[in-house]
Amino acid sequence: MSMMPMNAVRALPVATPSSSGVFGAVPHRRSSKRGKRAPMFITANLSVTEPQTSVEFPLVERLWTGGDLRCMGAAARKKKIAIIGVKVYAVALYVEAQLAAKELGVRDRGGFFETDDDYCSALTDGAFVKALEIELVRNVDGQQLVEALEESLRPRMALSGDMGSLQKLQEFFMAKKLTKGSVVVMVYRVDGSLDVVVQDKRGAGFETKVPDMCIDSAGLSRALFEAYLGSQSIVPDGRVAWAEGARKLIESDKIRRQTRPGGSG
Repeated sequence: MSMMPMNAVRALPVATPSSSGVFGAVPHRRSSKRGKRAPMFITANLSVTEPQTSVEFPLVERLWTGGDLRCMGAAARKKKIAIIGVKVYAVALYVEAQLAAKELGVRDRGGFFETDDDYCSALTDGAFVKALEIELVRNVDGQQLVEALEESLRPRMALSGDMGSLQKLQEFFMAKKLTKGSVVVMVYRVDGSLDVVVQDKRGAGFETKVPDMCIDSAGLSRALFEAYLGSQSIVPDGRVAWAEGARKLIESDKIRRQTRPGGSG
């Protein structure tokens, strides 16, 4: 009987693309109170494709904050012109995968999760770095980008008495001319501060970037992410996709814990 050489490499199964989420799980169409599942596609080059705009986001993004952030899913932001919904940009949510998996896992074992809102709230509240990455699919000016956010942000910021931070964000974007292909990254740090980077087109990455603007306002950071992840989201399909991404992250962490030496725990 022939023996495998000591230095031989055993081929491992290759995960196939899945339309059910960002972790290559077998597709399923189970209906539940968690809500309708948003379509998502993983391409062979480890990117997540937003289906309505065909914008591709890296599955793993390394930012200037250090460490790898994993994409939870992507969706399209639409603006109604007359009676027609026009796609303005695609947006993806990223989180520090290891810390997020640990925190979400604790909540899951405690029976915290029932609905998409529970998952989105946990993603917003989590003590880990999270980022929104936006890619424009049409030319807009900064005012157009912030006007949709302002309706959601202004009441929250007025309540906190921190309208100055909102004004800084508005002035920053109003000075920008954003064209098709422009990329905006907004990072919600653990200390509550907000970093923003804008670049004309997708380049080599963001690991060595220096933020174009930093605002030390936990209220603004939370209000901004609630505008996307909250119950009155300006990107409703995003909530569905990101809740599903959170489920897949929890599932993958369960498998990791169960298969490591010593078993789960």
